[in-house]
Amino acid sequence: MLFKAIKHKVAVLAAIAAFHGAAFAAPIAGIEKSDLVKPSAELDKILVTLEAEQAKVQKDPQNTGANGDWTKAFNAAVTQVQDLANKKDANAAYVLAKWGILVGGNNVNVNSIIDLYRAAGSIPAAQIELAQVLLNGFRQDADKTREAVNLIVEAEKSGNKLARRMKAQLHLSGAAAPIIAQDNKTAVELLEKASADGDGDASLGLYQIYARGITGYAQDFAKSLDYLKMAAEKQGNATALGEYGARLLAGDTGDGKTAPNLVTKNVQQALKMFEDSAKGGLAAANRILGQIYEGGVGENNADVKADLQKAIEYYGKAAQGSDPAALFRLAQASESGIAKPDAKPEADGSWDPKNILVQPNAKNALDLYRMAAQNNAAEAFFAVGRFYETGTVVDKDPEKAFSLYIRAANAGVLAAMNQLAGLYANGAGVTQDIIAAGGWYKRAADAGYAPAKIAYGMMAEQGTGMERNLILAERTYSEAAQLGAPLAMVRLSTLHLNGVEPGKPNFPLAWAYAQLASEATKGQSAEINQYVAALEDAKKEDKKVFTEEVVKQGKAELEKLKKSLNLAPAPAAAASPAAAPAAAKSSPKKAGAK
Repeated sequence: MLFKAIKHKVAVLAAIAAFHGAAFAAPIAGIEKSDLVKPSAELDKILVTLEAEQAKVQKDPQNTGANGDWTKAFNAAVTQVQDLANKKDANAAYVLAKWGILVGGNNVNVNSIIDLYRAAGSIPAAQIELAQVLLNGFRQDADKTREAVNLIVEAEKSGNKLARRMKAQLHLSGAAAPIIAQDNKTAVELLEKASADGDGDASLGLYQIYARGITGYAQDFAKSLDYLKMAAEKQGNATALGEYGARLLAGDTGDGKTAPNLVTKNVQQALKMFEDSAKGGLAAANRILGQIYEGGVGENNADVKADLQKAIEYYGKAAQGSDPAALFRLAQASESGIAKPDAKPEADGSWDPKNILVQPNAKNALDLYRMAAQNNAAEAFFAVGRFYETGTVVDKDPEKAFSLYIRAANAGVLAAMNQLAGLYANGAGVTQDIIAAGGWYKRAADAGYAPAKIAYGMMAEQGTGMERNLILAERTYSEAAQLGAPLAMVRLSTLHLNGVEPGKPNFPLAWAYAQLASEATKGQSAEINQYVAALEDAKKEDKKVFTEEVVKQGKAELEKLKKSLNLAPAPAAAASPAAAPAAAKSSPKKAGAK
């Protein structure tokens, strides 16, 4: 549903300090020029050149002749900025530190980053980001924690908005006690002061507080909504815009006591709000409009008709403003290609160019994924890692893939956790470590990622890195089957064929799970078809295994499973984590290359 697609899940209070205020000028490889303090002519020239190269990619991702080479341009800029930093250019040191944080992956030397931030001197953005690095990376180091808190306190005194929000967060959490005591009243007062000064992120923080309620501040949906509307409509906060817009598109349906029921559905008001913000230069508003037109609004698109071409145009406008989600979506489109929804290939498998909205182009996709990563999109780190793991466009480099995966995994990307576990298991890009592999599989499995549940279940079934535990394997496979994973159903079939308890096979259940897997894939998986056929052969050749009575019982078990699992229809084939909804390939060869 579109509501789910565009609704920005508001972060917990701990995220308040992480937001920068809305900035309508596009960052350059993640750098906000407004954060620099009187940059030198040399640095300005480097950034202007890089900005021009960035614009080539972001303006027209399909134009392969005009895009240049973003990776080459960025690497050249890094070298030039490094030279300036070596000459004690404070702004260059800040830029280099920022790039190290954004694109350094797991290989980044945190101490070097800290040195660069310190070399940036009194640049406010550098001081605040240094405080973030110290707090996040050295939680147990009292001296570094004290340094971080002092930086925040001094920056807040000078009126820095981010520092004010960070100080408020420290008061809310009590994480810096006894230097900064837990004090909800002081925290709210800081946020109120920042909100009054036009800080949309502070208003968003107050919206969160009153939406949930905290000690001393009771839950108040009306007050919460006031702050949300202020952040969205008056202060141009992207997250608030998405949250309030989503509520307008769907209307509140809560009971008014435990959930809000204050916003009446008004699609036209939502669209106007997004369009006005987009005209004002807010990249996120263009991206949200892209999401709206990609999925449509209302049942059967009754409120807003889906228009894929219009969606791509809005994504393109958002990408020009370096919106990370738009860059990521365009990268997906460029990776797989997108055809018009009603278009079909020619008899020979080729496509009429007029039916292709986005041509498949792996290089452009990689450039866009890189830009999304440089603007801190965690999923983009994973996507770039896949290019290095497979050797697509770039030289195959498992170590670099590992570095990018762990960056994404630490940010909560489940597919990255799963892939990272695989690298540990196989010793690709990192020293083989079965225990670490199991740990990452379990982390992704516990978060509900079906492939990781299957992998962790196999480790339990085989006793790899742990004591063999068939009961754990069955439970984990069952959880993945509940999510509609056909492979989990096959694993359950083989498990019951041999017996979860040694010497106690359950043939009817084994047969039922095999049939369930076949139905889930609609008969389009060769491997599952072969497995089911093998069971059918066993039925014919060995009356002691799959007798007519066993099959009869199996059919009864199959009906029970369908009711208990309540399965959603499963796709015919597993999709790539970055697959676009409709692929448009210009030839069968290109299709194979993906």
